[in-house]
Amino acid sequence: MKSRRFVVCALWGFVAACGGSADGRVTFTTWGESFIEEQIPSDPTGEAGFVDGWQVTFDKFLVVFAGIELADQAGRVAGTMGASLLVDHVQPGRKTLVTFSDVEARAWDRVSYRIAPPHATTTGVLTDAADLAFMSTNGYALFVEGRATKAGAAGPIEKSFRWGFSGATLYSRCTQVPEVGLPLEGVVVRAGADESVELTIHGDHFFYDRLRAAPEGSAPTGLRFEAMAAADVNADGEVTLEELNATPLDVRVYDPSGFPVTHLGPFVTSLARTVGHFQGEGECVAGAAP
Repeated sequence: MKSRRFVVCALWGFVAACGGSADGRVTFTTWGESFIEEQIPSDPTGEAGFVDGWQVTFDKFLVVFAGIELADQAGRVAGTMGASLLVDHVQPGRKTLVTFSDVEARAWDRVSYRIAPPHATTTGVLTDAADLAFMSTNGYALFVEGRATKAGAAGPIEKSFRWGFSGATLYSRCTQVPEVGLPLEGVVVRAGADESVELTIHGDHFFYDRLRAAPEGSAPTGLRFEAMAAADVNADGEVTLEELNATPLDVRVYDPSGFPVTHLGPFVTSLARTVGHFQGEGECVAGAAP
């Protein structure tokens, strides 16, 4: 068997594996899809929007990425991103996070990344200095700001929201959903090829009406905002996390899926950990990061 040698190279704060000329290159990007860049519409069918007449537009969708790693189940590491990057997903298009060069051409079945609060060396991708200062001052790993609107009898109804989340989340064992065949864990690197890997962010998850998907075909997951709008008890037009924290969870509408969640605020905070995906609709194992 031909032996393999893994050498670590550092460049611009990133760490990558070095290999032979027949190796490949892997570039990690991130994208928030049209729901973040444009709008989450109303859709009474629930197929592609809110079931209760609301629609949401994001003005900010700030995510701090860290610790992107490409490895295998034996513990061999092809590349690790040592940097921490702040991205505003409202800005259109895919954003490049890191490229690992000279990666051995084969299957790498352990892809992981973190969404975590910024640190002193965090830099921005399509963000400004004010965004970075704001996230650093508040210790947020994830921050969303936007507006929800709905047609009312006396005219349009609008509610704003500004929600920040400080919990660090590890997304591990990321798995692609293929068009045909079985799911693929991680990435297959081809000799001499440039592989693109997308860390997809799903902005609609904040508005899910259940914490865990029901068994296939038994009950669909819906997008809802009506209870959030009603949580604006001081009627100032802004729905705060504090107001959501004080709002009991209506289990006739929301399904805590067996988790001990009794109020709308913790429900939304739990959903915040689920926004990270892989190659579109692919899934990762999400959990609290150290």
